[in-house]
Amino acid sequence: MADALAGYEEAAVTGDDNRYAMDKRLFVEFFRRPILNTTKSAEAGRPVHDEADFVRIIVPGDRNSTFESKVKAEHKARFADRWQRYISGQEQAQSGTPLEMWPQMTVAMVADLKAMKIYTVEQLAEMSDAAAQQIMGNFALRQKAQAFLDLAKSDSANTKMAAELEKRDNEISLLRSQMDELLKPKGTKAKEA
Repeated sequence: MADALAGYEEAAVTGDDNRYAMDKRLFVEFFRRPILNTTKSAEAGRPVHDEADFVRIIVPGDRNSTFESKVKAEHKARFADRWQRYISGQEQAQSGTPLEMWPQMTVAMVADLKAMKIYTVEQLAEMSDAAAQQIMGNFALRQKAQAFLDLAKSDSANTKMAAELEKRDNEISLLRSQMDELLKPKGTKAKEA
């Protein structure tokens, strides 16, 4: 885990404002767990547990990168969207394109990647080299995921431009029709006798 998150620690020491820039790569899960309350247990003469909120952070594809701790204010702020879904009882889905929606994937490949906590094409594309080595066809699959996302991004820009051009064409057409209406000759005046 230390190697996987070394970039975070280094950025924290150097004061880098972007120290959490890689958070979108992470699998983050909030959950409740019982904790033995030794004081109450001693008073009651039996085990007494209190529930507490925990966070699990995993670098997708890296089996040795699991980090778990009680939820702290830093976790709530750092993963605010996931924390809000957790406290409101919603599913803590990962943001991105689900692996099942990518035509390159077979059912078996999806299952294998999900076992490694990789749920989206974005997580696959942004996986570290060390994590990619654990996957069969590792680098090629990661490169295909990156190419897929790059193509989608360029298509998005083209779609946006086409929509803007269509809007402009509609405005020009409207202005032309208004100009034609203004320039249309009025009815001829009756000859004055």
